[in-house]
Amino acid sequence: MCRWVAYAGAEIFLEDIIFDQDYSIVQQSLSARESIWSTNGDGFGVAWYSDKPNPGIFKDILPAWHDQNLRSVAAQIKSRLFFTHVRATTGTSVARSNCHPFNYENWLFMHNGSIGYWNECRKEIESLIHPQYYPHRQGVTDSEALFLIALSNGLKEDPVKAMKKSIRKVLKIMTQIGNAEPLRISASCTDGKKIWAFRFSSDHQSPTLYYGSPKTHAEVFFKDQINTISSEPSDNEAEHWHAVNEDSYIVWSKGRVEVLKLEI
Repeated sequence: MCRWVAYAGAEIFLEDIIFDQDYSIVQQSLSARESIWSTNGDGFGVAWYSDKPNPGIFKDILPAWHDQNLRSVAAQIKSRLFFTHVRATTGTSVARSNCHPFNYENWLFMHNGSIGYWNECRKEIESLIHPQYYPHRQGVTDSEALFLIALSNGLKEDPVKAMKKSIRKVLKIMTQIGNAEPLRISASCTDGKKIWAFRFSSDHQSPTLYYGSPKTHAEVFFKDQINTISSEPSDNEAEHWHAVNEDSYIVWSKGRVEVLKLEI
C-alpha cells in the first residue's frame, strides 16, 4: 500500500511537511506505521500549485528517502496547496508513469488501495473510461484508471457524485467476473481550490485516513485551521489528528473540514 499527504493553507515550503515533521511522509516511505507494508519505495510524486491554474509535478522511481533532487526541490518551492505520494506497488511496474499524483488540466488525484485481481478485470474496468479521457492514460495502474473513470462520470462538476458512481460501476464489474479480492480506496482529489478525500472498501478494511494540522519545522501550529489530510499522522500530537471512519468522505475548503457519510 501507499502513503499520501494533501496540504492546503498558508504558503509554506514543501519540505516543511514532507521532510521536517517528526513522522514525515518521507519517513513513512521507509517505515510506515499504519500500513500493511512498512516500506513504500516504488517511486514518489509531488504536485503543487502556484500562480498558474495547472499544477507543477515532479515524479521519480527512486525511493523518496533516497532522492536528493526531491530534497533540493522541496527546499526551494513554496505552495499554498500540494499533494505528495509515496508508492508501494500492488503488482504493476515501477515506472514514472505509474507514480501518483495523476493529473488532468487543473485536477490532481492520488490513491492508496487497490482494485482486487486487477489484471483479471482490467480490460472491463478500463472500458468505463470515456474516449475523451482515455488518451490521457499514461500508465497501467488501477489508481489512474479510477481517476479517469471518475472524470468520465463528472468529477469536474461534482467529485462526490462522480466517485460514488465510479465505485458502483467498478464493484459491479468485479462482481460479474467473480472477483473475490476487495476494492479498497483511500483517495484524494483537488481542483487547486478545494480538496475531497474518500475512504471506502468492499470488505470494510479501508486504508487509514486522517485530517489535522501538524507542526511545521518552526514549531508553529495553525490555530483553528485544518490544513492536512493524510494516510497517517505526521507527528505524535494525537489531540490535533482525527481519524476518518469507513465509508466516509471529506470536503476541505478554506481551512475547514466537513466529514460526511459515503453512501455507495
